[in-house]
Amino acid sequence: MRYGFFYGPGTWFNPDGDVAQQVRQQQFPIVGNGEGVWSWLHIEDAAIATVAAAEQGNPGIYLITNDQPLAVREWLPAFAQWLNAPPPPQISVEDALKASGADAVYYGTQMRGVSNAKAKRELNFQPRPLEWIVDTTGAYAS
Repeated sequence: MRYGFFYGPGTWFNPDGDVAQQVRQQQFPIVGNGEGVWSWLHIEDAAIATVAAAEQGNPGIYLITNDQPLAVREWLPAFAQWLNAPPPPQISVEDALKASGADAVYYGTQMRGVSNAKAKRELNFQPRPLEWIVDTTGAYAS
């Protein structure tokens, strides 16, 4: 089982989580062009998928994420808005390398999202949408 970034109760990406605090304090910037793509997973969906894999899964790798990988430039401003925090700052790749290192640059600019098609097909996995992303009707996804 390979999981996306956890969000929801008890995670870093919850209103009382560590990343939310960093976002409120403008300490979690968009690096460079913000093209790093993150795959997300609600913590409760992780538990559901894990049980399904244990009970009915075939041997092999399952990528357990929601249906919508998003670039940092998309999810981070939406997360900040959902938290009623100021918009995230944007910093250059060079500044991010100096301040936070190569991993921060990779996550912010180069990481690629993954497909959950196998988990959906073989485990009947039905993940919820990311709660802080606005859908096309202007309402928050739920």
